Amino acid sequence: TCHTFGPADSDATVGPNLDEVLQGQSPESILESIVNPSAEITPGFDDLMPKDYAEQLSTQQLADLVAFLQQGS
Repeated sequence: TCHTFGPADSDATVGPNLDEVLQGQSPESILESIVNPSAEITPGFDDLMPKDYAEQLSTQQLADLVAFLQQGS
């Protein structure tokens, strides 16, 4: 509900467009953006992303999320 991301059929604009910002990103970079979202903030967007996904999601869930995001980009 926060990002535009075609594979998720989302066109929200609270966060950056993942169809664009994930292009060419490594799995490690995508994971870092999820578990440490303040590490790099896309210009023009506030630091609103939850910072506790590493505690809320298992290692496997995070790996699955990264794989999903990488396949769609």
